Amino acid sequence: MPKAPAIKNKDRKIFVLDTSAILFDHNAFFNFKEHDVAIPITVLEEIDRFKKGNDVINYEAREFIRSIDRLSASFSPQDWIPKWTHKRESSKC
Repeated sequence: MPKAPAIKNKDRKIFVLDTSAILFDHNAFFNFKEHDVAIPITVLEEIDRFKKGNDVINYEAREFIRSIDRLSASFSPQDWIPKWTHKRESSKC
């Protein structure tokens, strides 16, 4: 497994993403480089409700869910998933 980027613990932060940030950019999860990102279950439930439809917001929801599915394939829901185990894919619009 690749190592996490080097950063001192005192400089490491946890960012909590909300629904609007994810629906604006499905790759927002990967924009925090060496910091940790938490996504509350309520946000995941809200994102799930946006999957159906043909608007950009629906596309963002589907792409985010696909990214999370790929990231979590080999982890249990209780694990803190290291995001550097997954390479960011370019968007296909």
